[in-house]
Amino acid sequence: MHHRARLTRMGALLCGALACLLSLQLMGLASVDPPRGARWAEARARWSARAPDSYYIAVRIEALGRVCAQRLEVRGGWVRRVLENTCDTLWIDPLTVDRLFALSSDIESIPASRCVPSPHDCPCQRVFTLRRVEYDAEYGFPSAIIARSEVQFHPMRRDFWEYLWTEGGLPACQPARRRFTVQVLALTPLPPESPVQTAEFRQVQ
Repeated sequence: MHHRARLTRMGALLCGALACLLSLQLMGLASVDPPRGARWAEARARWSARAPDSYYIAVRIEALGRVCAQRLEVRGGWVRRVLENTCDTLWIDPLTVDRLFALSSDIESIPASRCVPSPHDCPCQRVFTLRRVEYDAEYGFPSAIIARSEVQFHPMRRDFWEYLWTEGGLPACQPARRRFTVQVLALTPLPPESPVQTAEFRQVQ
C-alpha cells in the first residue's frame, strides 16, 4: 500500500516537472512587452506640446467579457458633456486623454506575474501574455491600450512543489484568461466656444 502511494506521488512529481518545463517554455514564448517609460514620457511631452484645448473623443472599451463605449466633449481637460457612456456597469470613469495616460502608466507598471490565489499562497501565477500601449503619431495620446493575461503554474515557488507533494497532483491553475482593451476610435479638436454658445449651453444645463 505504501509502495503504491509512493509510486503515485513519484508519478505526480514527474508530471509536475513536465508541467514546470512546459510552463517555463510558454512563459518564454509569451509576447510580454516590458514597461516602456521612455515612450510614455515622450508621448506625454508630445501631447502637452500639441494638445488642443478642446476635443471630442470616442473610446471603445472591452473588459470582463463586456464591450462598452464612451463619447465625450472635453474642454480645458474637463469633461464638458457626456454624449454617450455605456460603461456604467464596468465602473470605468470617463476616459479623457489625461485618464488614458494614467491608465497606460498603471498597466505598464503592473508586475509581469502575480501570485494566485494570494501573495501568501502561490502555487499558481497570473502572467501577462500580451501588454502593449500604442501612441498616436501626431498628438501622442494613447490610441490603444491592450492587456491579456492568464493563470499558469508557478514552479519557481516552493508553494507549487509543496502542493504537488502533499496533494499528490497538480494545483488547479485554470487558464482564467482576461482581456482588457481600450481603443480610441476618434479624437477631433474642437473650436473654442463663443460667449453665446457658452450661455446657451449653461441654460440647457
